[in-house]
Amino acid sequence: MTNEKTDMGNTAAVRPASAAERWRAYRHVLFGNPGAIRRPLLFLILAIIIASLVTPSFLTMRNVVAVLTSSSFLIVVAAGEAFVVLVGMIDLGVESVFAAAGMFAAWLYVIQRGSTGLTIVLALLLGVAIGLLAGFLVTRARIPSFIVTLGTYWGFRGLALLFNNGNYISPNAVSPIRPFGFAGIAGNLGGIPVLIIVMVGVVVVGQVVLSFTPLGTWIKATGSSEEAARAVGIRTVAIKIAVFAISGVLAALGGIMITAWQDSIYPLTGQGYSLEAIAGVILGGIPFSGGRGSIVGAAIGALVIGIINDIIVLIGLPALYEYIFVAVILVLAGLQTRGGQYVK
Repeated sequence: MTNEKTDMGNTAAVRPASAAERWRAYRHVLFGNPGAIRRPLLFLILAIIIASLVTPSFLTMRNVVAVLTSSSFLIVVAAGEAFVVLVGMIDLGVESVFAAAGMFAAWLYVIQRGSTGLTIVLALLLGVAIGLLAGFLVTRARIPSFIVTLGTYWGFRGLALLFNNGNYISPNAVSPIRPFGFAGIAGNLGGIPVLIIVMVGVVVVGQVVLSFTPLGTWIKATGSSEEAARAVGIRTVAIKIAVFAISGVLAALGGIMITAWQDSIYPLTGQGYSLEAIAGVILGGIPFSGGRGSIVGAAIGALVIGIINDIIVLIGLPALYEYIFVAVILVLAGLQTRGGQYVK
């Protein structure tokens, strides 16, 4: 039923948005504004075409699922990194939080025989605590995010090494063997890997928060112009601390995911993830200046890097080539932000 109201003698209909109107609104968020995913999609399509030409086995269902599964950790980490870059800062410590949280979860469950629920909660809280600490140092101590998170990188890499004296942790680390209680994360649900479901869930929730909640508006406003954001009453200090907390908890989630997938965790797990996550974010259309972009775009950028890693494996190149390709992609992605402007 349509409600009507009269204003200055004119009658206007007030009705809920139709499905077509809602779709146009969603489409505008993803495709019709600065920082949309059109360019990341082009990179993804190009990567798929190249991968298919280089190795015909790339597009097999088995390999596609394998690529999505192995890329899920980086995509989750990149989603957290995207929130930090959106406010014009950077988090170089995500790979150390990733490893430290995984080692902590394995140590707590296997060595200390903690419960599954407590292990997961405490590992995630570790990520939140590290993020809050980084955010506090950036905002209150006024230390540049580059310096703070570089310290986080080294400090929590050292923490990861301290667990089990620098050795890896697996269910075999104790006798009798104690299989991970969260190993189901590496299983399947309805024939779909749970890791992929978790990854998609993180990206969807992240995009909804960014596009359809006040927090997302405040994050983009802070990145666009911090002074203007403060002038309209946005608590920019709290927003900056919040994005580091989001980055920390998602890095910790990624660490738990890869621990379940590998059925073990090494202190040096995730080496290179910080730069790969940043490369994915920039490739996904979020400029270093912040203020615009999407979580979906960052996820696509991280997936492109996952595809490159898969190509390297399929054609038998040494893993060291990954760094070269990622460097080239980062430079190409940087062309999107020449002069501080987003290039459509």
